Amino acid sequence: MAKVQGPLFSMMVSGAFGEIVFDKRGFVRRKGLYHDPKTSRQGNYRQDLTAAQRCAQVCGPQTRQHLRQAADQASRWSAFLTKTLLGPERARYHELAEIYRNGVVDQPPWEAAAREIGLKQVGLAYAAEAPISPGRQLFMLASTLYELAIYRDLGNPLEHELPGSNVEAWQQQILA
Repeated sequence: MAKVQGPLFSMMVSGAFGEIVFDKRGFVRRKGLYHDPKTSRQGNYRQDLTAAQRCAQVCGPQTRQHLRQAADQASRWSAFLTKTLLGPERARYHELAEIYRNGVVDQPPWEAAAREIGLKQVGLAYAAEAPISPGRQLFMLASTLYELAIYRDLGNPLEHELPGSNVEAWQQQILA
């Protein structure tokens, strides 16, 4: 039921009246028009974006400071990391996912290190792509930080001469 405070045509109306919804900001809309497409394409994008945001959440204070220095605006370091990790049209994300999937990377150490820091699998029921494993998230984060010239001394996560040799170092530096 709509609540009116003051005269009938005042801007202080909130709630629903029939098929019309009034909000406290003065906007009016029809009831029941919720636009949230649950298409597989939208699910894929949301799944990838969620994984990128989880990567930003596990970054420690030192890593965040490095990202603030690399970003155009220090206060938007998280958006900068997410944008860099995904790349244009999610091209970088798919490239790293393909590298991780095709056995170029020794997956078990990355999976163990990711679970240890609290990363969990990301998957949506309506996404067509497979869920994103914790190890893949950590690998993508480490590869992105390496590409941004952060923690370059740890070595490239893509190097496979010594499989899994720098995973623990990456894990510790990201949390630092």
